[in-house]
Amino acid sequence: MATTSQSLKQRVHHGIREFLVITLYLWVIFVLFDVYKSVLVAQYHIDNAAKSFALINALALGKIALIAKELKFDKQLRPTGKPLIYATLLNAAAFSALLACFKILEEAIVGWYHGTSFAESVTGFGGGTWHGILCLSAIFFVMLIPFCAFSELGIALGDRKLTQLFFREHRIE
Repeated sequence: MATTSQSLKQRVHHGIREFLVITLYLWVIFVLFDVYKSVLVAQYHIDNAAKSFALINALALGKIALIAKELKFDKQLRPTGKPLIYATLLNAAAFSALLACFKILEEAIVGWYHGTSFAESVTGFGGGTWHGILCLSAIFFVMLIPFCAFSELGIALGDRKLTQLFFREHRIE
């Protein structure tokens, strides 16, 4: 996370890098959802005229996640003196709920623009049923666990140390 000792240029560079990583992660998730949806549509011969906006969704939701992180949305979810799994699971749950809320809001705004009711417009997210919305939110939660774990480890070890461990050659003795 940005500290006061970092220059504005360093903070901006770090923020852009973090935004791109979040966006890439979410984009992969949304593309996989779209691919799976197209497989189901083809398998069950369902007419699907909706176009995929996976990259736009990833950019928008990545921006929301980064803003939430900068506003310390997750700080209260980091219990002191507890194993990292607590903070990891709480952050994954909070961010999946936040992303689901913004996804529903996005569907509602697009529906409003096209003159459809709220109920009709949220069918694009989980089929519009509570069961479907909860199911997709649970999938978001599970898929965000590795991302949140990586983030929590970065905080605990230091961002540079974690990056070096994952992306630089080193010997395990």
